Amino acid sequence: MSDTTEERIVNNNLTFRQANERIRSKAEEWDAPFDRFPFLCECPWPDCVQIVRLTIREYAAVRANPTHFFTAPGHEAAEEPVGRVVGSEDGYVVVEKDQTAVEG
Repeated sequence: MSDTTEERIVNNNLTFRQANERIRSKAEEWDAPFDRFPFLCECPWPDCVQIVRLTIREYAAVRANPTHFFTAPGHEAAEEPVGRVVGSEDGYVVVEKDQTAVEG
């Protein structure tokens, strides 16, 4: 994998994780009466704008492992250079990424 590809993946991981953390924080702050909240797909495709709906509990379960990310179904193919599927749930796929893809 080229350095440019790896850097892009790392940057996407960090950007989407930070945005999703803000979404989670606001959902908890507002104590919103929704079952599922709209999060951003965390795949490495730079033009992805897919929304993935998770409960706060599902989101926390993915975040419990810092190398786990979630993607929209079908986006897991983009993970092959740095990650592998470790779970498939209703409406999202959990991917475990290499530590280098998480930290850079």
